[in-house]
Amino acid sequence: MIELNGLEDTLASCAISTELFSGTLMEERFNRPFSTLHKELFQLLDDDSKQRVAIAAPRGFGKTTLSTISYPAKNILYQQRKFILPVSATATSAETQGENLKRELLQNNEIAKIFGPMKSDTFSKSQWITQNGVMVMPRGAGQQVRGLLYNADRPDLIIVDDLETSEGVQSEEQRAKLYDWFFSDLCNCVDRTSKNWKIVVIGTVLHEDALLVNLLDDPEWASIRLEICNDELESNWPDFISTEEVKAMHTGFKRRGQLDVFYREYRNIPISTEDATFRPEYFKEHVEADLKENELLSVVIVDPAKTVKLHSADSAIVGWGVDRKSQAMHVRDVVSEKLYPDELYNEMFGMVQRLKARILAVEVTSLNEFIVQPIKNEMSKRGILCIFMELNARDKKENRIAQLVPYYRQGYITHNPACCQKLESQLMAFPRSKLWDVMDAAAYIIEVMEKEMTYFDPPELDEDDIEAEFDELDNEQALSYYRV
Repeated sequence: MIELNGLEDTLASCAISTELFSGTLMEERFNRPFSTLHKELFQLLDDDSKQRVAIAAPRGFGKTTLSTISYPAKNILYQQRKFILPVSATATSAETQGENLKRELLQNNEIAKIFGPMKSDTFSKSQWITQNGVMVMPRGAGQQVRGLLYNADRPDLIIVDDLETSEGVQSEEQRAKLYDWFFSDLCNCVDRTSKNWKIVVIGTVLHEDALLVNLLDDPEWASIRLEICNDELESNWPDFISTEEVKAMHTGFKRRGQLDVFYREYRNIPISTEDATFRPEYFKEHVEADLKENELLSVVIVDPAKTVKLHSADSAIVGWGVDRKSQAMHVRDVVSEKLYPDELYNEMFGMVQRLKARILAVEVTSLNEFIVQPIKNEMSKRGILCIFMELNARDKKENRIAQLVPYYRQGYITHNPACCQKLESQLMAFPRSKLWDVMDAAAYIIEVMEKEMTYFDPPELDEDDIEAEFDELDNEQALSYYRV
């Protein structure tokens, strides 16, 4: 409830802040503290210099309430816009959003008390005008929007929420049709000669070639991609969902073979299931305690950030255990973060000692003079007794990573579930991943094995099979003919 003291100042602040407006006038709808992710969203909504805005928000984020009720309500009550178009996948869903907005304006006691009644004589589902003269006209995808006018005004705020459907986005033809309508009709129904218009597109990524994904990558659109968690599955909004709950949800999707759904719906990372190079079903897990360390070739591979200032980009460290006898390659440990040189040394040598690694392999391309001598010096100082191997990028990273495919497809590679989430997310997005550090470092295991001439042993023959083979030879019929 708004305190009377300082009411004018509060209302003035609400006019320029959707966050403050939501928390002040719609307290019942927004009963949890906003996260840092929400603050990024509010900045884009409230910055009128950003006329084209695209926002990918995860499920459960409250995006629909914010974008179709709170944000347009602020613009209506303060008369910041004259003609608002709520747009959704169908006319029905757009009208439903319009009705929810209408209901909030009519039934919110705080709004009624401060701004007065909002209902006018024109208040139908398909279009309605508020008491203070703002037109709201809901529209579904594909509906007529060309040439729309309210008095002399064209639409000056278009709010597009969940324009794509899970079913429709799977069709290339439907995607192309929606794409054409969006850019040729919807985006052109504003007054291009004016600077007082804004188009906001908000949704969840449903496909790697979805309209929303294209807008996120379009430099003409100010955009943000919000995720419920980071690569380590740590919650970005603990007041809504804890890290433990995120991990449990991730485990459930993985068990059902639906990791691609988890990454799209909750992290807005588009992953193809039709032509994916690395599929979720390829990712097998191992239990560290079950590994026979004395039978492993343990290797730690380091891919430092490609800059002299190592802390300005991510470095990746991947620990492998290769079991020739059982024909298996185990990803045992993964570190990926921005590290100062001393932190990089601590992480890599710590992993060498934990895994009892025989080989420390470091990618030295373009950084040889800055990397090799300091690492060798640090090895000597710390008494690290393992083979130091220099790795040079002899091919494009795409080709290097692709060499892992047959090993995954044949089930040779296993992951430690405690540390491989980032590796899996990068592999599933390959070759369109935004981050490459972990999978690129992991892919060097092929070169290390080749340099060490490490190949899988042939399967051991069962003693019964050997005896059966000798019996077959003993009982073999003698030749019944001969030649001179």
